[in-house]
Amino acid sequence: MPSYTTTVIRTCLLVLAGGFAAQHSRLLINSDLYAALFVATLLLFVIRRVRAVAFFLVGFVLFVQAGNAVIDARLDAKFAGDSMLARVRIADFPKVSGASVALLIEPVYDQRLPSRSRVTWFEPSRIPMLGEIWEFELRLRRPHGNSNPGAFSLENWMFREKLHAAGYVVAGERNRLLRTGVLSPIETYRQGFVDRAGTIGGSSASVLAAIGVGSRHLISRQQWDRYAKTGSSHLMAISGLHIGLAAAAAFFLVVLLSGIFRLPGNHLDLATIAAILMATSYALVSGFAVPSQRATIMLGLAAIAFLSRRRAVPGRIVASVALLLFVLDPISLMMPGFVLSFGAVVVLLWFARSYWLPRPGLRFFQLITMQFILLLGLMPLTVFIFQRIAFAAPVVNLITVPVFSFITVPLTLASMLLNPVWAAASSVSMRVAAVSIRIIERFIDAIASLSIADTTLSGIDGFDGFAVGVVLVPALWVVLPRGWPGRGVAILGVLTLLLNKPPGPQQSCVDAHVLEVGQGLAVVVQSAGHTLIFDTGASYRSGGSAAEQYVLPFLRFKGIEMIDWLVISHADDDHAGGLPALVDGIGVGRIFAGEELSDVGRPVAQCKAGQFWHVDGIEYRFLHPGPDDSHSGNDSSCVLSISAGDHRLVLTGDIEGAGERSLLTRLPFTAASVVLIPHHGSLTSSSPSLVNRLRPDIAIASVGYGNRWGFPKQAVMQRWRGAGAAVFDTATSGSISLRLCKGDGVSRLREERSQKRRFWHESKQL
Repeated sequence: MPSYTTTVIRTCLLVLAGGFAAQHSRLLINSDLYAALFVATLLLFVIRRVRAVAFFLVGFVLFVQAGNAVIDARLDAKFAGDSMLARVRIADFPKVSGASVALLIEPVYDQRLPSRSRVTWFEPSRIPMLGEIWEFELRLRRPHGNSNPGAFSLENWMFREKLHAAGYVVAGERNRLLRTGVLSPIETYRQGFVDRAGTIGGSSASVLAAIGVGSRHLISRQQWDRYAKTGSSHLMAISGLHIGLAAAAAFFLVVLLSGIFRLPGNHLDLATIAAILMATSYALVSGFAVPSQRATIMLGLAAIAFLSRRRAVPGRIVASVALLLFVLDPISLMMPGFVLSFGAVVVLLWFARSYWLPRPGLRFFQLITMQFILLLGLMPLTVFIFQRIAFAAPVVNLITVPVFSFITVPLTLASMLLNPVWAAASSVSMRVAAVSIRIIERFIDAIASLSIADTTLSGIDGFDGFAVGVVLVPALWVVLPRGWPGRGVAILGVLTLLLNKPPGPQQSCVDAHVLEVGQGLAVVVQSAGHTLIFDTGASYRSGGSAAEQYVLPFLRFKGIEMIDWLVISHADDDHAGGLPALVDGIGVGRIFAGEELSDVGRPVAQCKAGQFWHVDGIEYRFLHPGPDDSHSGNDSSCVLSISAGDHRLVLTGDIEGAGERSLLTRLPFTAASVVLIPHHGSLTSSSPSLVNRLRPDIAIASVGYGNRWGFPKQAVMQRWRGAGAAVFDTATSGSISLRLCKGDGVSRLREERSQKRRFWHESKQL
């Protein structure tokens, strides 16, 4: 008969496994099928031998039910794309980025809007503040994100954050502030702390806001990257460390005061109650994220056991809390904070059981061991979630965690508690805490600048057999007892992860990847030993670019460390906007362009018809513009032919009627295997003469989802289909990949959105 603790742990693991399975499900279960599945699950509980299956199905059903609730709450499709004048409340701290501000809004008595939406306001007349009531002219759509290998999934993020629409504020005079200061008591407290932290200025203000009230809207992308590279980003999230410190401070303060004033009753019981109240208050003020929920409830259960004079069993508490949080909010299972928070606790409990020795002289060495155990034990999670290994984390955390634990967090908490009664002392505490942050950040910046501090892994994407097998191997060092020879395999697992690189095409073959970059273009062409990129996608008014968000992560995912040729078809931003990011982010060889580019800082050759080169059994040849052409703008676009024997891929840029006529006069072949549809499927391109001359097997349009021009035009798509082509577009398919070989022609056609399909993803059929 298994013990009660074993039963709780087993039940927790089975239910969470069901939730993870549902998280990777493609099937959207309708209400009738869901009801039948729920009844079947209940019936399975009656049969003891299959009760494990019943617990698994409970997790599956709960996640799907919660997911359906999120989908049902989304913006009604009939309002998508329309301009709506609506009154909304600013529900969280605005995030300013470049010339734009991102806002989380909730409707004010407007049934057209869903309960939570994320909108961007470009060049706002005034930065909105938390709690304000505004009247905005909004243009919304249902949650959707670009789909590319190795890149962040916006659609998954919006689902797990329960955001039901996205869009932007239409510029104009109709946007106006109606009311200010509509704040709850907790929001008022949070806003006041953020305002006080803001007076300090610098990067320390953003960290103070994060560890004080859980607000990370002031953290810059560069600052976050430095913390992530050194494995110390957990310091900026209110986690078990911060909640535990708050509880411990309250506990010892009450014990001290009880002794001084000789209060009646059991001093330890009073201190325990005070600790739980402090932890709960801190968690509520911080936004009650998953790590703070976990820490608060665990402390509560441990306190109940202490007050009832019963032994607290750590394993049972962890499993019970994980199960409770999942049942209350199944979608939280997708949060990195859920798996990392519970994962870290499990690793620490295992460490305490297997490694911790009660000899004071060994404490420092045990702390070092603990950091490396955390690195290896959490490696499967950090690799799958972030595709990186922060090798500097043990050293950085060995220094930063004590400073944050004994100086930064206590002083921040003191500032929060003192402000209502002693503003001067509160200000001093906050400023000293800020000094400690600045010192720590200098250390973090120095470590982050080292090349060995952080390693981004190639090809780890999804739960395929190889990834699961190899990524779990480093954890053997933690799980296996000391002295077991098999523990050495963990090091081999780490080396395998570092050396892993997705295999490229063989000689006389190329892999072509038309990335989904919104309304723009970026194509990566990889041969046996070289890489060419055709266009870079756009830059964004809010800062950053498609190159940073999609192209560079894709190159890292593929293990590509050098761009041999970078072709910019023409100077329009949706084709050239990411050029600075690529030049800064990766080595670039020769650059070609169809028209003059500004602010490149290095030589750029003009592409001209007749230029060609051979490498890896592949011919690269420019077909347009001609040496004597005087085209400008779209018609000056480079047109590049990539040939593997008699099979050709033709990349066309944005050429229109005049450019197509010029191209046809010098086209050296009569057909192509694959064609990139000119100008995103515009009616001004893809003339019948060009389509009938090329007659490809596959035609691909790079377009943005729901773009305002309505690209690709149906008449254009029909024209390519009429010529015998299978037609694809990135808005429907996500990134589109294929292999072109001298002997076999086109193979390995892959639509990323289909491969990564989940039941909550939006679909678009043309």
